[in-house]
Amino acid sequence: MIKKTLIAAAAIMAMSTVAAVAAPCSDEQESAAGMLAAGVGKAAVSKVVAVTGKQMVNIETCEFRAGAYQVDYKYNFLAADGLYWVELSAKFGADGSGATSRVTKASPNMAAAEAKAGVKLAAN
Repeated sequence: MIKKTLIAAAAIMAMSTVAAVAAPCSDEQESAAGMLAAGVGKAAVSKVVAVTGKQMVNIETCEFRAGAYQVDYKYNFLAADGLYWVELSAKFGADGSGATSRVTKASPNMAAAEAKAGVKLAAN
């Protein structure tokens, strides 16, 4: 019984330590993360549509932990035939290295472009 209690206490302490390490981004970090997120978003959508114009990032959540950003955001961009958007969840280093991303939602015209290109970025 004591052994199980000690294991449970150790697990709770480990989870609280992990939570303490993750922190919401400061304004400066969020700004830096937004600039990096634009590059990550552009890399993701360029598999389907070429970004030819302005880009905008709307950050929903931003956390900084262990030298890396975890960001959920909406990426809006102009292409030759109009405005597109995707929602992404991405993780990348403070310098933009090691980026991984997942498209969680896409605009109807982006979904149509995915179908046309035979590439699936999001589960709409």
